Amino acid sequence: MTDQMRDWLTRGAMALGVFILGGLVGWVLRGSGSDAGTSRILMYKDWRLVCPADKDDKAFCTMTSELIDNKSGTKLAQLSFGKEDGKDMLAVKVPLTVLIPAGVGLQFGSDTQTYQYATCAPDGCLAFIPVDDKLRASFLGAKSIGVVVTASQNGKSVALPMSPQGYADAISSLNTIEARRHSWWRRLWS
Repeated sequence: MTDQMRDWLTRGAMALGVFILGGLVGWVLRGSGSDAGTSRILMYKDWRLVCPADKDDKAFCTMTSELIDNKSGTKLAQLSFGKEDGKDMLAVKVPLTVLIPAGVGLQFGSDTQTYQYATCAPDGCLAFIPVDDKLRASFLGAKSIGVVVTASQNGKSVALPMSPQGYADAISSLNTIEARRHSWWRRLWS
């Protein structure tokens, strides 16, 4: 081997060593530039996905769609997917002007399922619905979604139109983010 080849090999080995050392130092110090402490809000057409900071491993992402009255700015209905005691839940929130015993309905096409309200607060009445495979499939295949309420003033039922636009992308993103946030691999390397 000539001196020139030996010199090139030595320089190449030193450059590789500096590159590897720089990568290791960057990996160790990456915490200050990491987004682990930042929450995220993502929009998917008519659905909003809110995820807590990655450091908060006890919290979960929520996905929400709202129906707002254009004239008054009043929130008429809200659908929120999240977790309660580790189980997937859907919270349906409507104004206080509903007839409580009638419950609230979820309408997909001509099929309506009625649920009882769990509680009412100053900002509206809530029904909590466990999310199963049938409900997931209904949302994924929906061309339209209605929140059926009975008005307390006249006793008439009305279906408030909710948009399914963006639901499929939002739920896919929610599942991906949650899997990453709660994986043992992420915790090992963060």
